[in-house]
Amino acid sequence: MDFVVVGISHKTAPVEVREQAVVPEPALGACLQRLADRDLIESGVLLSTCNRTELYALATAGDGGERLVEAFGQWPHELDYKTWRRYAYRLADDEALTHLFRVAAGLESMVVGEAQILGQVKDALARAREAGAVNARLQVVLQGAIRAGKRVRAETSLGRRPVSVAHAAVASAREMLGDLAGRDVLLVGAGTISQVALRLMRNLRIGQVYLTSRTRQRADRVATRLGAQALAFEAVEGRIESVDIIISASSAPSYLFGRGLVERLQAGRGGRPLLVIDLAVPRDIDPAASEVAGVRLLNIDDLRTIAATNLADRANAIEPAERIIQEELARTRHALQARDAAHAITELVQRVEALRDEELARHLARVPVEEMAGRDAMRALADSLTRKFLDSRVRALRDEPPPS
Repeated sequence: MDFVVVGISHKTAPVEVREQAVVPEPALGACLQRLADRDLIESGVLLSTCNRTELYALATAGDGGERLVEAFGQWPHELDYKTWRRYAYRLADDEALTHLFRVAAGLESMVVGEAQILGQVKDALARAREAGAVNARLQVVLQGAIRAGKRVRAETSLGRRPVSVAHAAVASAREMLGDLAGRDVLLVGAGTISQVALRLMRNLRIGQVYLTSRTRQRADRVATRLGAQALAFEAVEGRIESVDIIISASSAPSYLFGRGLVERLQAGRGGRPLLVIDLAVPRDIDPAASEVAGVRLLNIDDLRTIAATNLADRANAIEPAERIIQEELARTRHALQARDAAHAITELVQRVEALRDEELARHLARVPVEEMAGRDAMRALADSLTRKFLDSRVRALRDEPPPS
């Protein structure tokens, strides 16, 4: 079928590499168009999150995606070719299909069963469709993956207690600081991760929550809804004295907190311990900030221990989730085969009927117009032979899957 997956993920690359491979949302459509214009893909969807940048595509070359790996320069990332080749992978056909379905179901996530990935796959499909990069066959594939993800969430315990990197971050904070009751928190970024983290910490009776974002209007709106206090980013230094935890998950393209800023913030706190959890990719916090006295800095890859514990807790849900994925893979393959068969049947019928009409016209030209009965008999015979010829071949096309 020439369905391929090309990309990198948390399983193959550390955060310092993944952050260089992030494709900004405004560039996703243009990236797909470039790949199509260079005849590298027939159709494609590009997913770029904190844990993976992956292209799901119907490739044109029939090489299992190798040309797509080689064409790394068409992807608007900052990786050099040597690093890209070291960490990038490609999957083809059934292996690629299975991978996509597992991604949508949350089984390939760092935190198994995370709640956000299904929505991210849906958004990636929507953006690709807006760019005109999705044909009918790829639409069938992505819809199948989304359907599998929905079923896993609805029919297994993975959906009964939703988790995400925000859950892992809060668990890490409890592990390191103990009781979070009364502790003030600064959230950087007003997206889903920050909102989930705030709701979780509310259940732990945290103290004052400050919310800052590059977009003050969005920070005000989210803070009002969630009972936090919105801050302009420039006002953070004036409030940091009481804060014990910073959770940062913005979409900034570069560091929001350099080492110098963290040193000034920590100086304003009298050296009291500060836990900083950087969930952003690209990262919001300069790794050198971990060298500041009293600062404990975690990035998204440091949450792997929590993710491993989560996997142990959820092991019983994996097997039923895998069964659902296999069922939806079979359903999707059948849909693709039916679609291909329908196309082949239409082409066959049109070709045979054209030959019939051509031959009938040639033989009717020899029969006098006044011999209506003879002419009608010839037409009836041609139609009958055509139906009998097509019947067995149409049934064969419907029953036998086309080669992939």
